[in-house]
Amino acid sequence: MTQQTSTINVRLPKDEDWASFYQHVRKHHARTVFADIPFSEKKYAAIEHQARNPAPHQCLIVAEAKGKVVGLAWITAGEYALGDGGVMTTTHLLAVDAEECGPFLSAKVFKRLLRGIVIWSRSRNARQVLVHVSTGTAIKQTDRLLRSSGAICIGGSYLLAVNET
Repeated sequence: MTQQTSTINVRLPKDEDWASFYQHVRKHHARTVFADIPFSEKKYAAIEHQARNPAPHQCLIVAEAKGKVVGLAWITAGEYALGDGGVMTTTHLLAVDAEECGPFLSAKVFKRLLRGIVIWSRSRNARQVLVHVSTGTAIKQTDRLLRSSGAICIGGSYLLAVNET
């Protein structure tokens, strides 16, 4: 699965990409509302192992611009929880290195990753793609990008703090 448009290449990972994925995921975590939770090396290692050896219903796709990895998406396809059939893709992570790309290229990379997710989803006979926006940052910009890509909002993520007593 290789998709090239302009200077952005969306593809499957190569062996030499894995070190940069770690840095991208750490940066992504640091930009979220969950940044106060310590990053787990152990959990990252488990996710990386799964991504390196994906089941047929899992995929990691990479966005490369100017010879560098600048984004990635971790996705799975499966049936709707309350029904039979109705395969859909769930986007667990869609991360773009905004520092490396700047706002314009970041938007292009985001949209190309979405296109790559749709292409992969078609190969799994998925009917829909769910994109969970749960970073707590750049919500309006992300909404604009998703809507301009044809997505419709079907709800949202809400964070309810639970105070310790």
